[in-house]
Amino acid sequence: MKVLVAGATGTQGGSVVDHLLSGEFGEYDVYGLTRTADSEAARALESAGVTVLEGDLTDAERMRECCAGMDAVFCVTTFFEAGTDAEKAQGVTLAEAAADAGVERFVYSSVGSANEAPLAHFTSKADVEGRIKALNFEYTIIRPVFFMQNFAHFHGEELSEGTLSMPLSGDRPLAIVDATDIGKTAVMALADPERFVGETIELAGDNRTPVELAAALSDMLGREITHVRPEIDDYRAMAGEEMAEMYTWFEEVGYGSNPTADAEAYGIEPTEFASYLSNSDAFQPVSPAA
Repeated sequence: MKVLVAGATGTQGGSVVDHLLSGEFGEYDVYGLTRTADSEAARALESAGVTVLEGDLTDAERMRECCAGMDAVFCVTTFFEAGTDAEKAQGVTLAEAAADAGVERFVYSSVGSANEAPLAHFTSKADVEGRIKALNFEYTIIRPVFFMQNFAHFHGEELSEGTLSMPLSGDRPLAIVDATDIGKTAVMALADPERFVGETIELAGDNRTPVELAAALSDMLGREITHVRPEIDDYRAMAGEEMAEMYTWFEEVGYGSNPTADAEAYGIEPTEFASYLSNSDAFQPVSPAA
């Protein structure tokens, strides 16, 4: 099977590539799509046996060229760089190009509760989902929740100072997932179409309150981490309207009482938070100076 992986040098796409190359789920001819084919990350993919293709997801002609001859496509989009309209264009352009090229299988990484939360970066992904379904692919849609990787990416500096700042009640559970489990799920979907084609999977690996997250981080780092809840308006001023509204939704609605149910039903066996911490280079304890 020839598989085109969008965002191949990123966390999600890179995980898809790793699982495709692992041999655990069969043998694949892997093509990695990236905007910069001469980057160090792209060269590392080539060294691993991946054919690297360069292109922008919103370039329809180039996407048709990249999809030509492919059996399957993995798609991931982002709103962080250019906004939600651009994110929708990324997903729709790649999906339509794949359909034009005759690709049979399409796996899309969306977001948990994409069609339920009144958030722009959820709605943009729900719109992409709708277009994928209308194109009559053998599709699988993965809906990951809040990434465990965010604790290092967005909270690393404050953790070094002993705090975990999140605008959530200390006892309000937050569904979380190791982003690399998206790759595992995507490749499981390619390997077992009978089970995964036509399915939309809400993907979570754990469900922890901020107090519990701080405790797990304390245990891992060997120093006390305390949850601090900033005022939502203060957080809005720092992180922007969209992120503030997301946390408001987490507080008031969230991902439900059993967000890991789909992972259990599909036999995905995702990573729990303590296991993620123990295996992450970003959270290894630092020995005190002698």
